[in-house]
Amino acid sequence: MDNSMIDGVVSAVTAAAATYGRNVLGHGEVAAEEATVRLGRRLLERLRRNPDSDAQMSRAVLAVADDPADEDYTAVLRAKVEKALGREDGLADDLAALLAESGVGRATVSGDRSVRMTTNHGIVSLGDNVRNSIANPG
Repeated sequence: MDNSMIDGVVSAVTAAAATYGRNVLGHGEVAAEEATVRLGRRLLERLRRNPDSDAQMSRAVLAVADDPADEDYTAVLRAKVEKALGREDGLADDLAALLAESGVGRATVSGDRSVRMTTNHGIVSLGDNVRNSIANPG
């Protein structure tokens, strides 16, 4: 299973859910919406095409829409995406094509001490003799 693809799908669907809230499951498209949100909606439409996973996927997305900052809801969504990928033939190819078309998941890393990451919640140091510290206020 390609974790970077799952991460890309969950990230885009979460962005759509955070932007539209519970309306994310609707079919309209706002002309000014950003590319990530459009991508999230397209991925979500594809994920919900299978009647066996539609209800579970919808519940997971609505939970994220209600509280986008809750990491547990995002983890449940990720698990539902991963389960759907393992269950439905052709889904991985369809999602990969949508991600590739949008440019998500493409990154070129080259050169000495290069780093590529999806999410970072800390310090990344690549230099010589670097000293890092994080102040904990309060």
